[in-house]
Amino acid sequence: MDRRETYTPGYSDIAVRYMQRRYAARDAAFLLPCLKPGMRLLDCGCGPGTITVGLAEAVAPGEVVGVDIEESQLAAARQVAKAKGLGNLRFETASVYKLPFPDRSFDAVHSHALFEHLGDPLAAAKELRRVLKPGGIVGIATPDWSGNLMAPRDPAMEKAIEAYRQLQRKNGGNPFMGRELGKLLKEAGFARISLSAMYDCYETMEAITELLAQRLEAERSRVPDVERHCRAMREWAKQPDALFAQSFVEAIGYADS
Repeated sequence: MDRRETYTPGYSDIAVRYMQRRYAARDAAFLLPCLKPGMRLLDCGCGPGTITVGLAEAVAPGEVVGVDIEESQLAAARQVAKAKGLGNLRFETASVYKLPFPDRSFDAVHSHALFEHLGDPLAAAKELRRVLKPGGIVGIATPDWSGNLMAPRDPAMEKAIEAYRQLQRKNGGNPFMGRELGKLLKEAGFARISLSAMYDCYETMEAITELLAQRLEAERSRVPDVERHCRAMREWAKQPDALFAQSFVEAIGYADS
C-alpha cells in the first residue's frame, strides 16, 4: 500500500494474533491444487508468514518470496520460517504497486486479505501479472463484507459493523472487494478466470469483535457514535450462541501470453 490508503486492521497485538491464525491448508486451499514442486512463488501482503510457510512446503524445492510493507510483520514471518526449518523461503519489504522483481519472474503469485485495503487494486493486479511468467497463475482471496453471517441478529451490532465498513472506505479500501475480483483480473489481462468462495468462522467471537472495536476506538475522531458501536460489539460477543462467519471470495487467473 502507499499514501492513498491505510491498513484498517492495524498492527496491534490483537490484530497480529488475528493474522497469525491463518494457514495455507485452509486459507489458500483454492490455490494449493494448482501448485507443483519446483515452482517459484510470490506471496504479496504475506503478513506474519503463517500462510507463506505452507505455500513454501507445497512448492519445495522451488523458491518462495514473501513481501509486505510492514517490517514488523516480516520479522515475525522470518521466525515462523526458521521454526519450520524452511530453506526455500525468504521475505522482503515491498509494495504491491512496485514489486522489486523483473518481468516474468514467478510461476505463481498468491495474495490473501490484501486487495480490500487497496486504493488502486487494478494497478496492483497489473503488477502481479507483470511478474508472472507466461502461463503463470495468480490466486487472490479477499473478503466481501456483504456475505458475512451473524447470529443472533442484532440491529446495534449490524450498525457497528457498518461503522467499521465505513472506516475502511475512508481509509481508501473497499469492504466489498470480493465481488469485484473476477472483473479485476479480467481488466488486468488475466485469462481462464475462476471464482469460488469460503467462510472463515472465528473460534471465539472476541477474536473478531475486539479487533473491530479497538480499531473504531483508535479512530474515534472519524467514527460517529464510536462508544455505542463498541459497546454493542462487546455485548453481542458475550452470547453463548453467537456466530460470526466472514465470507471470502477466491479468484484464480492465468497470465496467458
